[in-house]
Amino acid sequence: MKLFARYSAFIYVKYFFIIFISLIGFYVVIDTLTNLKNLPSSANLQLIYVSLTALISINYVLPISIVLALIATMINLTRSNELVSFYALGISKNRLITPIFTITLLISFGYIGLCCTQFAYAKERQESLEDFQSFDRSTKWIFLRFENKFTYIEKLLGNKQLAQNVRIFDMNGSQIISQITAKEASYNSNTWILKDNNITQIPQNLSLGATGLERSYADEIVITNSFRPRIIENIENKDNLYSIIDAIDSINTLKNENINIAKIKSVLYSMIFFPLFAPFMVLILYYYMPVTGRFASLAIASFGAIFISLCIWGVLFLLIRLSINGAIAAEIGIILPVIILMLFAGYQFYKHR
Repeated sequence: MKLFARYSAFIYVKYFFIIFISLIGFYVVIDTLTNLKNLPSSANLQLIYVSLTALISINYVLPISIVLALIATMINLTRSNELVSFYALGISKNRLITPIFTITLLISFGYIGLCCTQFAYAKERQESLEDFQSFDRSTKWIFLRFENKFTYIEKLLGNKQLAQNVRIFDMNGSQIISQITAKEASYNSNTWILKDNNITQIPQNLSLGATGLERSYADEIVITNSFRPRIIENIENKDNLYSIIDAIDSINTLKNENINIAKIKSVLYSMIFFPLFAPFMVLILYYYMPVTGRFASLAIASFGAIFISLCIWGVLFLLIRLSINGAIAAEIGIILPVIILMLFAGYQFYKHR
């Protein structure tokens, strides 16, 4: 890497970490003070709560930190006349911004990778500490339809991949063919294992003298399907908390079950496409920042750049909420604005080649 590229990348990374850590600290302090009465009594759980709050804040402060770091970097280079010196040495605008843009892309892709892990459920863990003083979570009284079967679950323990008091109704159109009542069901590798089962076969011929109910018992019944406990919890709780992997699994599982998956698609698109707004915004702002402070006010330029960045950031958040609520299509509210930013950034890069 060239010396100028290492230098500009170092300046950008320094400002990024300063702004990023500062915004996380601000978010954590405000959230902790707001929920002070709801904090767990244990000091260990309080530390875990603060850590989870810091993780949650990354979702909000990371994109804007990437953009603000670029503004701070450009103002610093402009004020010290280093920016104009780079241009005087024959370094083009594109060559100077390339290492910074690469870093922003790597940070954004790293965040998208985090959204494939349990990081996406940090808010759920935080709320469980507020409500129940522990990480244990359960969902009660679930009723759902899957593969022409209606299933009732009295209690689902997501952490333990376990369901209690399960009833499965096998349907033929609007008629019930059979019912399986299990005291417990566990999930492992796309397989539900039902234990201590009472099976009731309901006759389809209800005429007088025909065969009546047939009851039997099975110690264990194995049912193979991809309806994981995490998917059941997300459908029932309606908290819009998904990891990228769970969102994709949910869409693949529910797309043929006449269930509206628009909300899940919106959450998935927001995790994949929204973080990319920051690198493209960095590229756009870079070409409009003043080269020297002699002919432009750096204070006005920095204020305008910050104001525009916050406005676009807020508008994208609003569009995401509208998409999740079903007011507009996810493709229009989430993907289209990012594509527009990408095309405009690409145009600016091509224009200054």
